[in-house]
Amino acid sequence: MSSLILCRTKEAVRPYHVRDMGVRIYNLEELCYLVYNNIYVISKDFFSDSLISFISEETGEKNLAAKLKSLKDGNSNLAEMVITLFMYVDYYTVEEIEAIKGVLETLNSQNVSERLKTRGDTYLENGCYYSAIRNYQKIIDSPVDTTLPAYFYAKVYHNIGVAYAKLFIFDQAETYFNEAFKISQHDESKKCAIAVHRLALGDNIIERDDATELEYVVKRELETLIDNARYSDEYRRLSEIDKNKDESDITNYYADVSGVLDGWKRDYIRYKS
Repeated sequence: MSSLILCRTKEAVRPYHVRDMGVRIYNLEELCYLVYNNIYVISKDFFSDSLISFISEETGEKNLAAKLKSLKDGNSNLAEMVITLFMYVDYYTVEEIEAIKGVLETLNSQNVSERLKTRGDTYLENGCYYSAIRNYQKIIDSPVDTTLPAYFYAKVYHNIGVAYAKLFIFDQAETYFNEAFKISQHDESKKCAIAVHRLALGDNIIERDDATELEYVVKRELETLIDNARYSDEYRRLSEIDKNKDESDITNYYADVSGVLDGWKRDYIRYKS
């Protein structure tokens, strides 16, 4: 969480680790902020026994913990648990809480597959690719909902392909892009399948004389993207680091490399969460 959060409740010595989002929370204000800004991926399972125990033991708010446990044991819906948390902590205004109520009512009107897709989409947008895949996969593994259009399922397959592509697992990405294309016949899915196929082959790709127009278009688009990458901030930074090595500035070189690797490790942990 990068925003400044004004906290009045006790800060925990041992933070609560929200594994699906790759974050740790230390107090109730941070918990409210997390729930409010990730409402599309919050489910009743979020209010687990371990979270309730954290609220009781680490933040000292035993009354809130007891209320949440009673709601959980009584099989209350998600909206009741979220609003109870928000009203108790008094971190958000009445208007903000009313807005969240509207969002929760919309989510309650969706069926299971629609809610899973909404969560998957949110995880995908936030770079939590494995969490996105897990939610999308639950849709695919369930019986087909005939009330949903075919395009809904095509989008699910396509987005799994996007998640795997972001993880550089190109063979898996190609499989899902092709499945999406079979359902929707949408050129975007076909283009993505062609793109990840080329990326998987890398330098081993053999250009065919009988390539389709779409394959040619994808080839040119990839070449343009690769050329443009040379002007990105990340590329310039890596070039500067490499320059330090060439100039025998070894101390700065290893420090810079360590910084880059630490950043990549943090990204990987978020992707895996």
